Amino acid sequence: MLSEPTLRFMSGDRAGESVPLTGPTFTIGRRPGNSLQINDASISGRHAELTIDDLGVSLRDLSSTNGTRVDGVPAMDERLGSTALIRFGSVEVRFEDGSGPAGAALSGALEGSAAHMGQIASDRLDRSSKGSKLLPLLVLLMGAGAAAAWYLLPSEGQDTGGGRKTTAVVDVTGNLLEGSYSFEAAGEDWAPPGETPAVFSRTTGARKTGRWGLRAELEDGSGVHQSQLLKVTEGDLVLRSNLRVSGAGKVRMGLHLNSRAHESDPTSNAPAPMTIWGDWCGALDWFDAKLSAQVPPTYDRARVLLEARATGSGTADVDNVSLVADGRGQPLLPMDTFALIGGGEPVSHVTLVNVQEVLLSGLMVESDQPRALSVESHPKGCRVSITDGQSGRVSLRVAPELASTGLRILADSGSRRHPTAFEENLVNSVLIGTGLKMVALDFSAALNVEGVPSSRGGWRLALDLPANGSVVLQVGFREELAAALELASRARQAARAGSLGEAIQLWQELLDAHPFDVQVTSEAQAAIASLVHGARIELGLLEKDVERARFFRLSEGYREALDAADRLAARYQGTDSASQAKQLVASIGEELDILIGELEQYEIQRLEAIREALLARDSQLLAQAVSRMLQVKRGGGR
Repeated sequence: MLSEPTLRFMSGDRAGESVPLTGPTFTIGRRPGNSLQINDASISGRHAELTIDDLGVSLRDLSSTNGTRVDGVPAMDERLGSTALIRFGSVEVRFEDGSGPAGAALSGALEGSAAHMGQIASDRLDRSSKGSKLLPLLVLLMGAGAAAAWYLLPSEGQDTGGGRKTTAVVDVTGNLLEGSYSFEAAGEDWAPPGETPAVFSRTTGARKTGRWGLRAELEDGSGVHQSQLLKVTEGDLVLRSNLRVSGAGKVRMGLHLNSRAHESDPTSNAPAPMTIWGDWCGALDWFDAKLSAQVPPTYDRARVLLEARATGSGTADVDNVSLVADGRGQPLLPMDTFALIGGGEPVSHVTLVNVQEVLLSGLMVESDQPRALSVESHPKGCRVSITDGQSGRVSLRVAPELASTGLRILADSGSRRHPTAFEENLVNSVLIGTGLKMVALDFSAALNVEGVPSSRGGWRLALDLPANGSVVLQVGFREELAAALELASRARQAARAGSLGEAIQLWQELLDAHPFDVQVTSEAQAAIASLVHGARIELGLLEKDVERARFFRLSEGYREALDAADRLAARYQGTDSASQAKQLVASIGEELDILIGELEQYEIQRLEAIREALLARDSQLLAQAVSRMLQVKRGGGR
């Protein structure tokens, strides 16, 4: 890059503002302490992270609520091109690496020249330049001399000058990589994915057997190489290779699993891709690496991945990579109609399958360094924890069929259903699905959970698992179903006895804590709706009675309405309907007191008029009788 990379705001009140990227890491988020603080409601506290190195700039979404898009495509971990339009939540910024149009044009021209010269010349180049971006230029300068250099290379079995001969490559029976596994084939079977730098090159110095191997020469950088797309079937895969490093270099291998359905239509219901990594190799001499993984149902495509990394100057060598299908495989844990399938050695990925249908996939620890998961049986399913006993963020993907009705969060504060993205603290359980397709995530201690629905109906969950914490994937709900049936029976009895408020509360408790049976859940929802509707009708009729008493100034009408409101509040005790009835009782009481006061005053005025008329007619005895009545009305005694 020719100058400092920048982010330029394209929207909002900061539109036009440019922010230089300072490294090696640059964080974006709403909270103070980020490298770039953006005060926008769509931005998470820690939304994304940019990594700047000699190879370019990488972007990683930090499990944000509203996601990150690069050029309109959802992004989780992306290597950025020279320019890119990035959307953090609803805020758009333009990334520019500082190379400018001239730099981009030169890069394109050099890459085109390299492709024209062919693979043979590039294979012969020594990677002493520490990085593959000089490779096209060197190929161009060598010109026709590169072709002649081929004939100077030692052939198989030929003495290399030091009395040592290269060993012939032994074919691996059943190898899905065919001839490319030892890198003897001259094709382009291996390449960097997308914008990832091409840090590996084919050289003679990286060989263990045969003529060729792959070498990465790095200085404070990293890069990934991948094989061509391979067709795989359900069952076990065994990935083997010979690895070696020097200096500060490290190297590891992995498997990227996908399906033809997802590749052709990412919005389909096919499970999302997953990547299973092996451990990093730091051996100075050749090391025989092995990674075992089981292909879950619906996954039928795979790529072999090679990643090299260095925190200083170092090299990484890879040779003799083979991928062999090894039988049908056995699940980690079978659980009735469910099965738990693991990947990696030790387990780094877990997939939950119901019959032949993937429900949960990609259960793993989010970390740059491989961290294994411990999986053990549990009376209600299985228990998953991080093997090293340290805290970590665990992520998993929920299939659309399982999460079609949303996710329900159970916490001490109550139960809440989330049809959209959420961040919740101190969560005890997450309920997903209904009926025979139901999974509960039960946590050993209350923890923080983030959920983001995908465009194709699934979910991505992220759990902040504490040290020595664990997650139980519960698929057996016999006890909970029995509790739900007991609550349903009590609710029906309460309704028959006229305790409609108790019935509503029992049905609601069933929905909040024990939604484990579709039929019972449907009955509860229908019963609550019917009872609440009935209460609303009763309240409406009662309000009409009060209006009639108010219009005709009928104290007896008020008293009848008051009694009816008291009875309604008692029947629906503990519900919103009871609260409304109690409010109505208070209102009726106030109006009745006013009406009685007005009637008493009218009666006093009428008696005073009668007394005055009697006195005018000299009817002293009758006037005295009326006076005594007035005394009583005014509270003066008999």
